[in-house]
Amino acid sequence: MKLKLADIGTIIAERQLEGLEDGNVRRLIVRIGKPFRDEENEGCWYCPYSIETSGNRRLFYGAGVDSLQALRIAISMIEADLASTYAQLSLTWMGQRDLGFSKRL
Repeated sequence: MKLKLADIGTIIAERQLEGLEDGNVRRLIVRIGKPFRDEENEGCWYCPYSIETSGNRRLFYGAGVDSLQALRIAISMIEADLASTYAQLSLTWMGQRDLGFSKRL
């Protein structure tokens, strides 16, 4: 089943990032929603997330066999999306280039 999201539901985590575009500060807000089970397939969970910039919000999700796997996949997808789609912004979090989504501790 391909899931279509209208929103991410209950927000369980949020991170604000900053970048530069044409010399102006641009803010991105990453929000992660509470994972939920697929009603038609009990062996599938989804973890919705959004990436929001001024005037633009993109909705996505990670999917897995349980809520933790769906959450981990969503976080990996966020990291990949920020590194590719928003690479030109040289994003930072709290003034650091490490945005805190990496699996490295």
